[in-house]
Amino acid sequence: MKIRSKKKRRIVLKAVLIVVLTALFVIACEINNYIPKEFADYYCTKIFPYVSLPFQCISMFFQFSLTEGIVVCIFPLLAIGLICWLVFMIKKLMTRGTLAFFYKSLRNLLICCLVLAIIFQAMHGINYRRKSAVAELKLDTAEDLTFEDYCECLRWAYMGMIEARSHLGEDYNGVAHMDQSFENNAVYACSLLDKFSEKYDVPLTRNYVRAKPVSLSHYWSYTYIVGMYDPFLGEANINTDYMNITEFPITLCHELCHAKGYASETDCNIIASLACCSSSRADFRYSGYCWIFWNIYSVTAKIASETGQVMPEYSSAPEMEDVYRDEYASRLYWDKIDEEVDALKEMFNIDITETSSNVNDAFLKSNGEEGGVGTYVVPDSVYVRFYLTHIAGAEDA
Repeated sequence: MKIRSKKKRRIVLKAVLIVVLTALFVIACEINNYIPKEFADYYCTKIFPYVSLPFQCISMFFQFSLTEGIVVCIFPLLAIGLICWLVFMIKKLMTRGTLAFFYKSLRNLLICCLVLAIIFQAMHGINYRRKSAVAELKLDTAEDLTFEDYCECLRWAYMGMIEARSHLGEDYNGVAHMDQSFENNAVYACSLLDKFSEKYDVPLTRNYVRAKPVSLSHYWSYTYIVGMYDPFLGEANINTDYMNITEFPITLCHELCHAKGYASETDCNIIASLACCSSSRADFRYSGYCWIFWNIYSVTAKIASETGQVMPEYSSAPEMEDVYRDEYASRLYWDKIDEEVDALKEMFNIDITETSSNVNDAFLKSNGEEGGVGTYVVPDSVYVRFYLTHIAGAEDA
């Protein structure tokens, strides 16, 4: 009776352990949606810089993308691991100890998943709950914006875009290009965000983060993803298949914003675009102003149409020909990608772009971003309020 009692007790304890590990894993995956925002703000400003530093220091010593290396290797390794596990499982079935082997496998898997979930929350998940960049920049006011406000901001963005474009070099097709190498751009982007953070009191970490180019960027473009932050390694990965000057600097700064403590896609786009506008380099300024110009142009035109007011005709200005040439080159690249994606869809009946978008949408929503992939879009009023508060307001002062 004692032997049976001990055996039953061990079985119960093992079952309880599995239940506890499963519950802890679920809690670790969902906890960032429930922690108080005050704690998140404290964590992001006081603790996150030290938590992320070891991961980012390790990543810094490698010129290549560790994330890419793991992704490339993980599928064959998982296949080999699964085959080995099945071999051992069959061996246990033919002898004895099947349940014990299955229990240990499940226990170890749950422990690994729990550790990964904790790392994710510490490196990224909790950051979804922090105070928004809009609030940090003091742009969360209820004051109504007028058509004149939009026109002033649009002019500011237009003048900045045209001025920056006039300083850029061109290739033989007349398309503007980045002034320096990827590595130099990555180093500069990190320092640019530090300066923006200090100037406008936006609490980004001052940790140096080394952005990494992805070797398989052309195939990565099939997903329409041009950058990705790996929270498990603290690594900012950048698609370099086509370094479109109107988007590349913002993409670079966007992913570095993730690594420096902001998880929200909206916040990262706001900080990245405004930081680019404040740059001393024409290529970064061009990208930032171009982003803001087109963000508010259609809204301004819509207001003018609805109210019967006169819309400034920036789109037909002669200076815009250079901008249109840059954007046309970008469209040619993505049209080529669309053709390759469509060819794969016909062969395998899988739309890689749509599948990627759906996965990303589900991921963002699971972390409290109700808008899903829609959170990449910055509300146009944010840029108008920034101009009125920090640009026009400073000039008036």
